[in-house]
Amino acid sequence: MQWMFMLIGLVLGWALDESFSDAGFGALLGLGIGQAIRLSHLGSALKALEQRLALLEKPPQVEPSMAEPAPAPELVWELPAELQSTPAPEPSPPLPDDLWKPAAVAREAEPEIPRSPTLIERAIGAARNWLLGGNTVLRVGVVLLFLGLAFLLRYATEGMVVPIELRYAGVAACALGLLGLGWWLRLRRGSYALILQGAGIAVLYLTVFAAMRLHPLLDPSAALGLLVAVTVFSAILAITQDAIGLACAAALGGFAAPILASTGEGNHVALFSYFALLNAGILAIAWFKAWRLLNVIGFAGTFGIGFAWGIRSYTPELLWSTEPFLILFFLMYLAIGLLFARRKLLETADAPADDSRAALLRWSAAKGDYVDGGLLFGPPLVAFGLQFTLVQHLAFAPAFSALALGIIYMVLARVLSGGRTVLLAETCLALGVIFASLAIPLGLDARWTAAAWAVEGAGILWLGLRQQRSLARAFGLLLQLGSALAFLSELDVGEHTLLDGAALGALLLGVALLFSFQQLRTAALEQTSKWERQGLPVLAGLGLGFVYLLAPLLVAEQGTAISWALAGLVTVFVGVSIASRTFLFCALGVQVLAGALVALTSWGGGELPAFRHIGFWAPMLVGLAAFVGAWRLRGSDRRLKLPHVSNGLLAWGAAWWVLALNHEVLRFTPPELQATFLLAAAAASAALWMLLALRLRWAALGTLCLLLMPAVALVVLVSLHRYYHPAAEWGWLAWLAVFAVHFIALRYLADLAAAKALSVAHVLGCWMLIGMLALELRYGLLVLSVQYNAWRWLGWAIFPSLYLIAIAAPRQWPWPLSAYPREYRLLAALPLAALMLVWFWLANMFSDGTARPLPYVPLLNPLDLGLLFALLGVYLWARSAAPQLGGRTPWIAQGVAGVSLFAFFTALVMRAAHHWGGVPFDLDALLDSMLVQAGLSIVWTLIALGLMIGGHLRNRREVWLVGAVLIGVVVAKLFLVELSNRGGLERIVSFIGVGGLLLVVGYFAPLPPKRSEPEIQTQGASS
Repeated sequence: MQWMFMLIGLVLGWALDESFSDAGFGALLGLGIGQAIRLSHLGSALKALEQRLALLEKPPQVEPSMAEPAPAPELVWELPAELQSTPAPEPSPPLPDDLWKPAAVAREAEPEIPRSPTLIERAIGAARNWLLGGNTVLRVGVVLLFLGLAFLLRYATEGMVVPIELRYAGVAACALGLLGLGWWLRLRRGSYALILQGAGIAVLYLTVFAAMRLHPLLDPSAALGLLVAVTVFSAILAITQDAIGLACAAALGGFAAPILASTGEGNHVALFSYFALLNAGILAIAWFKAWRLLNVIGFAGTFGIGFAWGIRSYTPELLWSTEPFLILFFLMYLAIGLLFARRKLLETADAPADDSRAALLRWSAAKGDYVDGGLLFGPPLVAFGLQFTLVQHLAFAPAFSALALGIIYMVLARVLSGGRTVLLAETCLALGVIFASLAIPLGLDARWTAAAWAVEGAGILWLGLRQQRSLARAFGLLLQLGSALAFLSELDVGEHTLLDGAALGALLLGVALLFSFQQLRTAALEQTSKWERQGLPVLAGLGLGFVYLLAPLLVAEQGTAISWALAGLVTVFVGVSIASRTFLFCALGVQVLAGALVALTSWGGGELPAFRHIGFWAPMLVGLAAFVGAWRLRGSDRRLKLPHVSNGLLAWGAAWWVLALNHEVLRFTPPELQATFLLAAAAASAALWMLLALRLRWAALGTLCLLLMPAVALVVLVSLHRYYHPAAEWGWLAWLAVFAVHFIALRYLADLAAAKALSVAHVLGCWMLIGMLALELRYGLLVLSVQYNAWRWLGWAIFPSLYLIAIAAPRQWPWPLSAYPREYRLLAALPLAALMLVWFWLANMFSDGTARPLPYVPLLNPLDLGLLFALLGVYLWARSAAPQLGGRTPWIAQGVAGVSLFAFFTALVMRAAHHWGGVPFDLDALLDSMLVQAGLSIVWTLIALGLMIGGHLRNRREVWLVGAVLIGVVVAKLFLVELSNRGGLERIVSFIGVGGLLLVVGYFAPLPPKRSEPEIQTQGASS
């Protein structure tokens, strides 16, 4: 109430003297009076409350009773048993610090596995065992005696008086004496006797060699004869006595003799001839005895001393005097290794009864000591290394040397195949293959080497599968991988082709790798190992990669792109037929490479005729190949566990189709016709795809046809400018074709394409049709006036609003609206309604309603009619779609419509003031105008009058309250805005008009009563 007195004081103060000070004083006075009345009421209420409290505080008067009161029960302050306190437990002892440490588990100490000795340690150990095992003094004496005699021979050349012949004779006599003594003691003390004999033989070697080299006492022929005799004699002694120690001692002495007696000026022919005699003796012994140590001594001495001589003294001029000895020594130790295996096999009597290859191979592996790895692999490796050093200055000589070694070992493998030597035969075969493979890079360049290795590796893998040799298969695969790396390392950028290289080599590589892939893929499960099956994708990928490499080696960029696209298509067909996912991945990869190459190269065309140049057909063929590949993959991608691969390839092909076609259209058409031709190309493409989809029953292609609307939308966005209209430059014909193809596709592809895609296509087609009509109408209205006025705004709203009104009508529309009501009545209409609402507010705020040559008439102006038409369409559609949108949609629609109408009439007053009152159409100027303020007050009051009368008649209390709030706003505006306009006619009109209208409201539209609420009845409640 105090606020009412303040308002009355404010009005009276202003009425007495139109000044803010008097108005403020009146307001304060009214507020004070109101507060005094309020305090008086509060005091009265407080006094009444105190009286009631005093009555309630008086105790009631009760007559005293004569009976003795019963004793009050004694309160028992004992807790129940379950709540009584329990005695506190004794504190537990502190936990040990290592409580959480894991308990120690007693484990038996495992003995450490001793480390295997190295080669040097084994050599030192063998020398120590020989020296300290048995008669150590004797052995030390033999060594010292041998060294002393060797030094004696050297000293004999340094000025002694004794004739040289006697000196040599004395040394020879000592040697013979040692031999005789050893022979005499052979039966009584065999080991002692053998050492003496070995020392004697070594001294004889030394004596003969020194007599030939250091002094001209023996000519080479005589010395050769004596050395042969000593060698034969030592071999006979060793064999007859079965004394490996004698043989080893003789061999060591024989090899040490030229070193100890050397002056550095000897003849290498004589040295190697001497070694040939020594090795002949070792070879003879190998025929009878399998003495591995003797063989190793001979091999190490021969090639070790020969290698040392080669480093020091060899020159290319000595080739023909050195080469025969190298060949001879290699053949000797090849024979020694074979004889060792022969002798070992003769000593073995437990050959398996099963003579199959697998059984013999298992037996050979168990009895593997008959193959001396050192003598089997050492001679070819060392000999070839020395041979390469000797002949590397000759063209193709290393290659032929490796080839000869390979042939020798493969012939040996053929000779030794079968029987108990199967392990030896396979080892020789492996060596033969290795050296034959090595001949290729030594004779050819890397590209041809790679090709030959690949073919060879494929052959080895095939043979390994047939013979079930896992090592052979592994070697074949490694050979092919190495060949691939070698070939790739030699590729370079070409001048006339994309790459420079050997196309035949790439073809051989690809075929060999694919052959290996096919062999392993079709082999039985027990024939291959797990790692081979896991490596199948690598083989297939490499093989296809080298086949694809043929294109850049033969043609240029665009030819390569076309070749890759076609190769990818062939790969898809092959991959589907053999059910290989690797082939499909490679096909997709080469398709992507083809597209990337096309994108990076110039499409060109220049002045060439349309559609008749490589710049058009390169991307088009990429797209066509992808189309055909997607068709072939249709249905197979699920079987191969590659979902959506067909759809992805189809999309890839469609993209290249569109790019090629659009590029060609933009190349040969003038700018003003480009949009029309692009639309025609899109319609033609969609029509062709639709026919193919119907013919092939291809759902994915049918779905692709439904992308026509997004495609033409891109054309519109690119072509859009201020005066664009769809019918220009034969555009009407192109748009007719577009919409005809679109709706025909929607009709005939309804049972083929995806349901969601069909739904989206219907919605997009509806939007595009309305949008094109709106664009054309906008252009037609824009022609009427070049100024920025209501005609341009009006062009956007007519067709969308008309669609909303039509779709809201409760009638049955023909196809496609009858078949897809949700799409057209809800999904397509909802964004249009929101768009029209946004358009309504923008046009209402920013357009002044100018519609020349028509004059401005409120509510009859084209803009006002368009605004009301758009709002009507939105409201009618929202009301018809309320069951689908939700239960509160009618309330929301009414609220939005009411607020929009309020904004419309507000802007209508401003536009009328602009046109009729000359007020500039600017927000600040409009708000400063008392004409506008008076108009707003009257119009707002009329709106409030309508709301309050309507709420009263319909018993809608909330509507009446909205009108009342609006009345309050108008009254506040009158006092805050219009009241400041002293003496203005507008203020008088505002106050009189608003006051009169309020009288009407008070008479015709009092506040409606509240709606009766149903009483809630409760059952079973006691009163």
